[in-house]
Amino acid sequence: MDYRKVISESWVYTQSNKKLILWFGFFPSLFTTTAGVLYIAYQFFAFKKSYLFNSEDESFFHDVVSFIWDFIGAHVSWTGPLVVVIVIAGLFYLLFPTLAKAAAIQVIARNKNGQKTGVGKGMRYGLMSYLQLFEYHLLIKTFAFFAILIEMSFVLRNLGPVIFKFLLPIFIIFILVSLALTLLFTYTDFYIVIDDKGVFKSMKDSARLVIMNWTHTFLITILMILIGIRIIIQVVMVFLIPLLVVLITGYIATITIPATSIIIGAVVGFVGLVISAYLNGIVDIFSYTVWTHTFLEITSKKETTARDLFVDDLGSEDHDYHGHKNLG
Repeated sequence: MDYRKVISESWVYTQSNKKLILWFGFFPSLFTTTAGVLYIAYQFFAFKKSYLFNSEDESFFHDVVSFIWDFIGAHVSWTGPLVVVIVIAGLFYLLFPTLAKAAAIQVIARNKNGQKTGVGKGMRYGLMSYLQLFEYHLLIKTFAFFAILIEMSFVLRNLGPVIFKFLLPIFIIFILVSLALTLLFTYTDFYIVIDDKGVFKSMKDSARLVIMNWTHTFLITILMILIGIRIIIQVVMVFLIPLLVVLITGYIATITIPATSIIIGAVVGFVGLVISAYLNGIVDIFSYTVWTHTFLEITSKKETTARDLFVDDLGSEDHDYHGHKNLG
């Protein structure tokens, strides 16, 4: 496999398909990045109000619940529309990123094989494998690296550093297992979406494909680096957006009226969110393209078993196990 060619062609394909970036990269990332910003902001203030940094008895969760209750009491007429908006946004966050990934893989794979497929057809084909892919994502999230970090932060914030140190070896083991499973299940999404296989069958075939094609570790390493770059970008932006909002709002509030500071802070936060989502969308589509092309190439080759006769480059004569030609 020509790794450099795969990377180069995938980048050219990504840059020439802006609609894929917009619909299957940017919009899904907009929801996931927003959720990440809200969650990181919550974790930051939750740690700030915890006993580790504060002596107050009330937690940040209590403050959030009190704020929501007071807001509902003061703005009863807004409650219904806000609930509808939150529910719709939540459903999009839970459902749309998975559908977008399935659709993107379908479009990329079909384009690779010479089929003219756009966003509309990709969405239609993606729907066919959506339920299986959604089931797999729900299953694998239990072992996701980010989920383990959430559990670690919960233990540290609520149970204390002593119990956290006691459980740290277990968390480290879970992290190592998570990384191993992430590597073994690299091609599960593609078996589900492209070959229409079941969840557990796809997981099994993915693990086998990774093991049998260990010589492609170099490409896998490159892709892991790409994923790492995406995570770094997202983490930086996730921390940067709320930080910019808080700093700008706080500064402006000291020199002008609070309403103006809130508006300016909201505009800055929204711009940062859009930029972050677009960058993540580009990296997502690029990664999907590289993985899809790699999957199609290595699965197109017939796997040699122990029962297959050896055929040399000159003809079709088989040899015995010492390498000598069988004469009959």
